[in-house]
Amino acid sequence: MTALRTAIARTVESLPLLGWIATASIGFVAASQGLGFTWIPAMWALQALTPLVLGAALPLAVVALIARRRAMAMVNVGALVALAWLVAPVVNHDDAGTPGRDARRLTVVSGNVYYRTDRPSEIAESLLDLDADVIAMTEFSAPVEDAFERLDGGRRYPFVAARTPGDRNGVAVYSRYPIVGSTIAPLGQGLAVDVVLDVDGVATRVVAVHPLPGTDGVSLEAWSSDLRAIGGIADPDTDGARTMIVGDFNATRWHPAFRDVLRRGWRDAHEVLGAGWSRSWPTGGRLPPLVRIDHALVGTAVSVTDVHDVALPGSDHRGFVVTIAIEP
Repeated sequence: MTALRTAIARTVESLPLLGWIATASIGFVAASQGLGFTWIPAMWALQALTPLVLGAALPLAVVALIARRRAMAMVNVGALVALAWLVAPVVNHDDAGTPGRDARRLTVVSGNVYYRTDRPSEIAESLLDLDADVIAMTEFSAPVEDAFERLDGGRRYPFVAARTPGDRNGVAVYSRYPIVGSTIAPLGQGLAVDVVLDVDGVATRVVAVHPLPGTDGVSLEAWSSDLRAIGGIADPDTDGARTMIVGDFNATRWHPAFRDVLRRGWRDAHEVLGAGWSRSWPTGGRLPPLVRIDHALVGTAVSVTDVHDVALPGSDHRGFVVTIAIEP
């Protein structure tokens, strides 16, 4: 009994220290968001979970106020203000746009098909069953490519721009519409497939991207550089107005570098249709997905009419199908 009382007493004594450790972590994440930096891989990971991290400030602020620890309470209240500022654009999102009478419809499915998948035929079949106009894939591998050839053989998707380097940098775009121009270019440590489609006479650009995650210092620097390059692919108001950028960005809205992309004028398809809180990674475990790192960004001459997530057997991501209307 004496030992139990001693343990309880020590726990109570340590609560202020634990509270300050938690408060300091929350404050650091809030400060990184306000100042717009992602200096280290641990910060990259924490920023992806910003709503969860900053949301923990609410009970801490309440406890600190009850305990009359004003400094601790002020830090946590500040973190809650930062959280409100961050989520405001998701709640008050951009307009999806209103298609004109002559707008061309295009349906695109995007998914990370996991380069080490042991179910390539199932992934290929599930994507083909969606019957989209365009299929954009990241982590595209030779087994998945072989499965597409076996199951489709170019009958529904005769136009292809793809590269399978044998690692997670593989990227592909399969299209029903003619590809009238294509570029497969390095994107930091990965690749990007950039195609121009003839969609019933309207030139439409689709760019499939896959920045690698910032899990170490070198990768984090490449990831930041990749997002800057993606944001500058085109001006979404002029030459990029009929452009869609899709793929696994390994970035959430809560990463300052991704918000910099959006500030250039790109609109996130999930957000403009009120699905900004949806999540795409990770799948296959006991817990539901935690974050959305798979996105479709569109220019100003593109209206988003529908978006929904889909399961990808054998992958650790959920894919999505987005339908857009392109103004001629």
